[in-house]
Parts: sequence; structure tokens; C-alpha cells
Amino acid sequence: MKGGGYVLHTYAPEQIYLYVLIGCAILAYLLLLFGDIFDFDGPVDPMLIIPWFAFTSLFGYLGETFLPGYSLLLFVISGCLSTGLVFLLNFYVLIPMRNAEATLSSSEKDFEGRIATVLTPIPCKGMGEIQLTSVTGSSNRPATAFQPIDEPLAVGSKVLIIEVKERICYVVPYTEKFLNH
Repeated sequence: MKGGGYVLHTYAPEQIYLYVLIGCAILAYLLLLFGDIFDFDGPVDPMLIIPWFAFTSLFGYLGETFLPGYSLLLFVISGCLSTGLVFLLNFYVLIPMRNAEATLSSSEKDFEGRIATVLTPIPCKGMGEIQLTSVTGSSNRPATAFQPIDEPLAVGSKVLIIEVKERICYVVPYTEKFLNH
């Protein structure tokens, strides 16, 4: 016996818990940096699995430190506590964050059909920037021509937003003819 607990292949349980905790911290950091690149649509969400392992190893490490010799019981208790915490994390943090992102994307669809002002010239083939003003303030968005245009859209000219895809507004030059028809 090493450190008062059972030895599992020359590693004490508290060492295993500590290594898993360090590994989870590294994975969580990498997931934070690169999580938006990957789309996790599988049955297991890493945003929930990594915290479960981290909490289980944290509680297991603390349990083994203060109550050595009860490894199986400590593992079961750590797993139950972790399951509860991860459920709360999912219910109160992750689900509201996903819903907030969905709200943001639907509000961008509200830009369609609105008139905006060109801030950065929009070339015939390329991107520029437009500004939308409303009662709550103004916002700038990248924009490109919805259909081929013969000459660039100059700074200060008015454009009509036809479509918004992936935060890019597709616009046409705005003329008063739109109001008559």
C-alpha cells in the first residue's frame, strides 16, 4: 500500500485522480481554444464529459487525501456528485448559451429588407461594410453585392439588404423605385 490507499499498477488512486484532473484541465483549455472549429453532434458532448471527469477526479482526489482506504466508495460518491454538478452546468449554463446563440442568429435575419448606409466601399467583386441604424443604436456588418454590379457602391450610398448568411449581408443599391412598386 502506498499513501494509505490501494495500489493500482504501482499508482495510488490519488495519483490517478490527479493525472486525470490535469488531463481534463488541458483538454478543457484546448476545447476552449478550438471548440468552435469542431461540430460535436454525437451522443456525447465533450462540454459535458470533460467536466464530469474533472469533477470526479477532483472529488476522488480530495476523498483519497482525507479518507484513504475507501477507494470504491469514494469513486461512486465522486461520480454521483459529478453527475449532479454536470447536470446543473448543462441546465443553467450550456443550454441558455445555446439558446442565446440561436436568438442572435435569428435577429440577424431581421436585417433582411432593411436599408443601410455604406461605410466602406463595396467593390464589384468583393466585400465592404455597411451600417444599420435603429432606435437602440447602430451596428456595422460586412456586405457584398447580392447580384453582379457594374460599378462599386460608394461610401454614403444607400443599400437594401436582401439576405444575411453567416453574418454577411447581401445587398443591392437602394433607389426610390422600390417604394413605388
